[in-house]
Amino acid sequence: MRKLFMLLLLLLPVVARAEPPVILPIKLLDTSYEAKDQVQDHQRRLDLMASVLAEELPGTVLGREEVQAACVRETTDCLIDLLKSRGAERGVFIVVQKSSTLILQIFANVVDVGQGRLLTHRELNFRGDNDEAWRRAGRFLARQLREAG
Repeated sequence: MRKLFMLLLLLLPVVARAEPPVILPIKLLDTSYEAKDQVQDHQRRLDLMASVLAEELPGTVLGREEVQAACVRETTDCLIDLLKSRGAERGVFIVVQKSSTLILQIFANVVDVGQGRLLTHRELNFRGDNDEAWRRAGRFLARQLREAG
């Protein structure tokens, strides 16, 4: 038991030095085919979720403008290069898929930028396409990502 404790003490500085992740802008895939134009509402909700994540998680949230300026097509390789240029060790990729007014899913991946390796993957469902549902989903996702390390 003492050896395990000593090993944990040795590893603690390594864990403590891990840089907070850089969070890329959240993407929306709307497959609900609803007749009403909801582009402005969804953009506001994506920004709302990003602000919740910024409050709840350590790290930086990149703005859409910065990403679009650096990666016009936003390919994975370009986004990883952008994260590397920012000195990020880990990057967070998030996509929200809206299937209907009531059913939405979040796909979140935390990637080791240097190795291009997936560290954490979370899939979460939430109900309701309104500000409060998106806010609660953002808090829950932040908690899940914090617990995953």
